[in-house]
Amino acid sequence: MKSTIMKALWQIPAISILTVFIALGYNQIRTNKIPLFCPWSENISGDTFSAYVSTVSVDEAVALFSSKKAVFIDARPESLYNKGHIKGALCLPWQQAEEKCFDVIENIPPGKSIITYCDGATCDLCDKLAVFLCDLGFEHVRALVNGWTTWNHNNLPVDLPEVSE
Repeated sequence: MKSTIMKALWQIPAISILTVFIALGYNQIRTNKIPLFCPWSENISGDTFSAYVSTVSVDEAVALFSSKKAVFIDARPESLYNKGHIKGALCLPWQQAEEKCFDVIENIPPGKSIITYCDGATCDLCDKLAVFLCDLGFEHVRALVNGWTTWNHNNLPVDLPEVSE
């Protein structure tokens, strides 16, 4: 009985290590590799954002929006999203990211850049959501700092609720 337990104790880590090597090897031969680390650029924002999140300027965001090369994702609570959001933006509130992410992810075409945004210069929801999406395997994820306010300030296209008279 003691030898059976000893045998099991060394087999568990051996199987775990073998599994990791097989997974890493398979990932190397896949045509669409899953990144082990998110390839963030050196364009890092200020104090409220983590060192891992690349930001996008409003000018670059507008260019990506106009050319339809990016999907915008609103990280604010759904109640704020419903009051107005960047035209065509998807709603993925940071607080519900784990529950709702797969419903939103299926609406993101492959190869598109993802721009997360929230509101306020100190709001870090878009930062957190960008890191979360990167951890899911998305490669081109950036955050638009103070996105909703900046977008409105520049009179860019938005979706607002219809006002009934």
